[in-house]
Amino acid sequence: MQEKEIDGKAIWSYGNPEAEKVLIQLVGEHEISGIEQEFHAIQDRTSEEFYMIAWRVNNWNDELSPWKAPPAFGEEGFGDGASELLEKILEYCSDKSKTYYLGGYSLAGLFALWAAYESDVFSGIVCCSGSLWFPDWDHYVRNHVIQSKCSVYLSLGGKEEKAKNKVMAAVGDRTRAQEGLLQEDSMVESVV
Repeated sequence: MQEKEIDGKAIWSYGNPEAEKVLIQLVGEHEISGIEQEFHAIQDRTSEEFYMIAWRVNNWNDELSPWKAPPAFGEEGFGDGASELLEKILEYCSDKSKTYYLGGYSLAGLFALWAAYESDVFSGIVCCSGSLWFPDWDHYVRNHVIQSKCSVYLSLGGKEEKAKNKVMAAVGDRTRAQEGLLQEDSMVESVV
C-alpha cells in the first residue's frame, strides 16, 4: 500500500501502478481500514493484473452530490461538488493506454453512475447500494445517456427500500427503473 496526496486529496494505492486496468474507489474515512482486504479479495478472484486507488472523500454530502438538495436525513443538506471532484479524478485518468473503472457505495455509488453520464473515460461503473433516491435523479437519467461503452454493476441492499424514511424507501423502485434504462441504453454493454 502507498499513500499519497493529489490536489489535497489523500489516496491509497494497491497493486502494480503500471497495470493497464485501474480501479478507482471513492471512500470515506470509515472505509479506509477495509480497503486493503478488499484489494486482496478482488486479486484472489481474478488473474488479471490491476491497480487499485482508494480516493478519500472528505465531505461526503458536498463532494459527491451532483447538485444541491435539501437534507434527506438529519439537518445536513447536499452540496454540488461532484463536478469539481470528477474534474480531479479525470485529470488523474489522463493516461489513454489504461482502462479506468470507477465505483463506490451509497452516495459514492450515485457519484460513480453520474460520472458515466458526464464523462467518456470509464469502462466500468460499480454502484453498490447507490443513493438513487437522490432528489431529481430519476429526471436526470431520463434526460441523459451514458457517454462511453461500459459495463454497469448495480446493487440494492435489503434494508434501504424498507426504511421508514420515504425518501430512502424510494431507492428500490429507482434502482429497478435505473436498471431498465441502462438495459435500453446502447452505450451500456452489460448491467449486472
